[in-house]
Amino acid sequence: MLNDNLEALAKTIYDYWFVQFDFPDENGKPYKSSGGKMVYNEVLKREIPVDWKNGSLWGIAKYTNGLALQNYRPKDAKYLPVIKIKEMSEGVTDKTEKASIDVPESIIIDDGDVLFSWSATLDVKIWANGKGALNQHIFKVTSDKFPKIFYYFELLAYLSHFKMMAEKRKTTMGHITQDHLQQSTIAIPDNKDIADKFEELISPIFRQIIKLQEEISNLTKQ
Repeated sequence: MLNDNLEALAKTIYDYWFVQFDFPDENGKPYKSSGGKMVYNEVLKREIPVDWKNGSLWGIAKYTNGLALQNYRPKDAKYLPVIKIKEMSEGVTDKTEKASIDVPESIIIDDGDVLFSWSATLDVKIWANGKGALNQHIFKVTSDKFPKIFYYFELLAYLSHFKMMAEKRKTTMGHITQDHLQQSTIAIPDNKDIADKFEELISPIFRQIIKLQEEISNLTKQ
């Protein structure tokens, strides 16, 4: 699928910049491969660029949980589809529940929003199926500190670790809490310009992904 190929391309560039640390230096050359100074970080247990620091997923973004929407049934013909974990993976269908358009603004989502299902089925997606009302067990992830594509890929990169944690707790409830987000450890560029340049480079790819997904959804409805 073309969308999978486009996202794989974006992920490759993310890995090159933020895992291998070969983002463009001030001369446009790959930082680490060109001899950029690296220092060992005790928290991350690895070397990172000298001007970078350790941080957490909680520190780079805001996580707004959806609501139990049984009390927000539509009052008339106008409604918003209820976005549950199933809709995250399958999109909106004729079986999707409906909510009033008067739900709190904070849980309304639209194309381009980053969603993180933190219970049962753990997943991170950029939503591309139109406006909806977010159900509980899913975070809408936003940030006024870092660009969207950066915190999306940071969450996606950490997802395998979260899944491993959830698997160990299957005798109880496999879910991710705020504490887990706070205790996560990631490398963060001290200079936000690097994340902004990454966003500028990758955004056209994600605009294409969202456009293609919208076209697929429209064709499916027809």
